[in-house]
Amino acid sequence: MENNEVNPQEQSGVNAEAVNQDAAVNAEKVEAVAAPVAETVSLDAAREEAKNKRAQSAEEEAELDSLMSGVDLNAVKTSVVAPVELETNAKFDAKVIKVEKDQVFVELPGKAQGVLTTKPDENAPEEGATIKVVITKPLEDGQYEVRLPGTAVTVEDWTGIEKDMVVEATVTGHNTGGLECRVNNLRAFIPFNQIAAYRVENVEEFIGQKFECLVIEVNPKRRNLVISRRKILERERAAKREELIKQLQPGQIYEGTVRKIMDFGAFVDIGGIDGLLHVSQLSWERVKHPSDVLKEGQKIRVQVEKVDPVTKKISFGYRSLQGHPWDNVAEKFPVDSTVTGKVTKIMTFGAFVELAKGVEGLVHISEISYQRVNTVGDVLKVGDVVTAKVLSVDTKARRISLSIKALTEAPPKVEKPEREKKEQAEEKPFEAPVPKGGRPRATNRPLRGGIGNGEGGLFG
Repeated sequence: MENNEVNPQEQSGVNAEAVNQDAAVNAEKVEAVAAPVAETVSLDAAREEAKNKRAQSAEEEAELDSLMSGVDLNAVKTSVVAPVELETNAKFDAKVIKVEKDQVFVELPGKAQGVLTTKPDENAPEEGATIKVVITKPLEDGQYEVRLPGTAVTVEDWTGIEKDMVVEATVTGHNTGGLECRVNNLRAFIPFNQIAAYRVENVEEFIGQKFECLVIEVNPKRRNLVISRRKILERERAAKREELIKQLQPGQIYEGTVRKIMDFGAFVDIGGIDGLLHVSQLSWERVKHPSDVLKEGQKIRVQVEKVDPVTKKISFGYRSLQGHPWDNVAEKFPVDSTVTGKVTKIMTFGAFVELAKGVEGLVHISEISYQRVNTVGDVLKVGDVVTAKVLSVDTKARRISLSIKALTEAPPKVEKPEREKKEQAEEKPFEAPVPKGGRPRATNRPLRGGIGNGEGGLFG
């Protein structure tokens, strides 16, 4: 009997475990029954969703067919271009599609997009305009960094620098050969003849300045980098020259700077373009050398005289802006007035006397003295100051006749001797010429042999 006795606590534990087992079995049965039901419900929903998608696809297909009606599919296929990789330093004509504060977005070939960074002092192009750009480097998502042709690029080391590349240089010093510079972390050198388009007298004024230069020599092994600022300036001047020369017209007046003085004239820069100011156009008076009137670096106003469309040469005038000295010359030097001037030139027929700047009068050799003058130089010399009387003024021909002797007292007339008067009073008899083959004409002379002596003679 003892073996059959069961502890109440054990009996309760067994019953609880049995109940839990039964509950688990029932739960599995419920899940087994519910699973097919849920699967059936989700399958029906999936079928319904697929049916709706087919219907929607059919509608979209019909709409697409209506939109594509009349469209050449072959043309559409050929218009689709696969994205391409653009080479660095390649140049393209790009269309501006968007402009922001300091960035300009352009359209590149192969559905690529270029990003151009502008400086605050630069004028950004307008949307829709076509500009030339150069590929600098690729960016993300089919974008490329681009720059304008001729603008500086950033150089990190020797691998990123090439000949004919435009870089930004900072002048750090100078030596006997030129300017010492830094291009980012690289040392560079600008020879004297490559600093500017004209002769540089003081190189110290460039220290600390930054400007764009063109790489003309690069040797990474020798760490040699030679750059030129002059070539950049010449490029800019050439571009400005082409643009400005289209606008130049004779008669226009410009403010210019004298860049170089030669024996035959001076070259004047009017802002990116040079023209020749000939020595004959410097002044209304005679000029021995242009340096007597102008100095290099001087600011002057010039007038366009001539523009050659073929050779692109420009001629300037300077004296034309100073007023013509012959204006109102008749009022300044009226006839019978007395004038004083300096002898400027001696000629065989007379001497030129300067009355004012650009105004000269002529003293004829016969108007120098009452006495006979064989050579003008015997009486007058260049530089002599003389006083003369104005005989005539011709403003059209620009001639003024002067007389020195008119202001001096004429010498008294000398009476001729009686014998000289008698000789002049006697007239010689007229001798008629004998015509050829004819008889001699009668004359007042006596016949040969004499008359009235009865001896000899032709009829004696």
